[in-house]
Amino acid sequence: MRHLMSVACDEFVAQGFSEANIARIARDAGVSKKTIYVRFPNKDALLVAVVEDIAAPSCTAVQDGAVPVTGEPAQVLTAFGMKMARDWTSPRGVAIYRLVVGEIDRLHRLAQILAGTIAVMRATLETYLRGQVHAGKLAIPDPEAACHQFRMLTYGELRERMLLGETITEETIATTIERAVTLFLDGYAVDKRGTAP
Repeated sequence: MRHLMSVACDEFVAQGFSEANIARIARDAGVSKKTIYVRFPNKDALLVAVVEDIAAPSCTAVQDGAVPVTGEPAQVLTAFGMKMARDWTSPRGVAIYRLVVGEIDRLHRLAQILAGTIAVMRATLETYLRGQVHAGKLAIPDPEAACHQFRMLTYGELRERMLLGETITEETIATTIERAVTLFLDGYAVDKRGTAP
C-alpha cells in the first residue's frame, strides 16, 4: 500500500491532477487497475488518500513524542520549528501543497486534511506555550495566536520561496529557525512584557 501511495504521489506531482493516469500508476506500482479501483473509486479518492498518507507522519511524530515538547523554550521551539519546516518545505511536500491548492475548491476533504494536520501541531505547541506562561517563563497573552505566528515565522517564508522555485538548503532552514526562535522568544520575554498573565 505504501508503495502504491508513493507511486501515485510521484504521478500526481509529475503530471498534475488532470494529466495523472491511473493506468500508468498501476503499471509503475506493479498492480492492476482493478486493484486500485477496488480501494479507490476514482482519481479524486486516490489523491485524497495520497495527501492523507503524506500528512499522517507529521501528526504521528508530534502525537507520539518524536518531537520533544518538554524542556527549555529555546530548545523545544527549535526542535519543533525544524520538524515543521522540514515537513512543509520538502520538495515533495511543496509539490503536493501546490497541487492541493489547485484542487481544494473542488475537493473540500483536502482542506480538512491540511486543517487537521495543522490543528494537531497547533494544539501540541499551544499546550507547551501555556505551560511556559504558567511557569512564568514566557509572557504570551494569546497562546493560540502565538502558535500561528510561530508557524509563519518558521516555515511560511521558506515555503513561499520554494513555491516560487527557490531551492532551500538545510543550512537555510536552520538559519531561518534560529532567527524565528530568537524573534519569538524576544517578543514574548517576561522581562519585556512584565509578569506572565
